[in-house]
Amino acid sequence: MKRIKNAKQEIISIPQEHGSVLAEGLTFKGGSLSGVGKISINCYFVGDISTNDLVIVDEAGNILGNIEAQSVIIRGNVKGNVEAVGEVQVRTGGVINGNITCGSLEIAAGAAFSGECNMTASKKENNMLLTSADKKDAPVLTAQATSAPRQ
Repeated sequence: MKRIKNAKQEIISIPQEHGSVLAEGLTFKGGSLSGVGKISINCYFVGDISTNDLVIVDEAGNILGNIEAQSVIIRGNVKGNVEAVGEVQVRTGGVINGNITCGSLEIAAGAAFSGECNMTASKKENNMLLTSADKKDAPVLTAQATSAPRQ
């Protein structure tokens, strides 16, 4: 259980298995959010997000900043770069304006992406997996796409 203070300065507990949630109606500006575990954003958020787990940007989520995580699901809007060791999913209604670096990418019909995508192991994994002599010959898949939701 995680214990935090709410708006009335009362201490409330949140079960850890649910991760951290910034709910609709909140505004977060001018900082960064980092931690361990799942992070779900369903509000206006200005800053960078970093976790060793999953980041979910829900329908009401609007992020102006970069995301670094194990995997990322976008249902809302992100203006910034997204880096995931694993998968990035842009679901119907989701929008990313920025570059994506990931292990795999899924963009649903009705989603939008404007930027460059590099599908490769993360920088951290590349440094662990490849010797410096191998790095110059490592294959990297690069794709660029611009799409808009269908009307």
